[in-house]
Amino acid sequence: IDVEWSLNDKPQDKISTPQSYHEADIVPAKSIVTTVSNKGSSKIYARLTAYTQPLVDTLQAKEGALKLSVAYTNLTGQPIDVKSLKQGAEFVATVTVRNSIDESLSDLALVQIFPSGWEIFNERVVGVNGDESLQSYNYRDIRDDRVLTYFNLAAGRTKTFRLRLQAAYRGSYFLPAVSCQAMYAPSEQARTRGMWVDVVE
Repeated sequence: IDVEWSLNDKPQDKISTPQSYHEADIVPAKSIVTTVSNKGSSKIYARLTAYTQPLVDTLQAKEGALKLSVAYTNLTGQPIDVKSLKQGAEFVATVTVRNSIDESLSDLALVQIFPSGWEIFNERVVGVNGDESLQSYNYRDIRDDRVLTYFNLAAGRTKTFRLRLQAAYRGSYFLPAVSCQAMYAPSEQARTRGMWVDVVE
């Protein structure tokens, strides 16, 4: 490879290598224009690849065989509106998943991602048993910003999962959608819609 190239009209370091492949990282910008000039005798092929992640989730809620609902309550079980929470408030997210068809669904993955202003109360870390004493899931992975719950769901049955949370840091945050999907049958899925939430003083 023997090429000269520019990025947004600024010449870049010349690429001269005996290798058959070369990769150059480009800093993201609102507009990217590249020019490549082949100075060698071999053919070259250039490819510009971008990886992006939207700032907010604009997808609509969806359901099919799987039905999914999310409710937020205070610690005494009273419904609350999480669009605006006082800093330090503790509350519970309750997700109910229902299989509405006459066929069992196995290997379901429930994904709950929370805003960075909320903290997850990991009861296993502090040595407290949660309220799901029946262990209605096969495995639960609790991370800093999300909880992944894996379970099976018999035909026509419903399962409910609860998480204790705290509104820890003031600010405005985006609450991503809650989703549930059969890992080996991706068409079987349900999701809520994301929204903006505030943690106030």
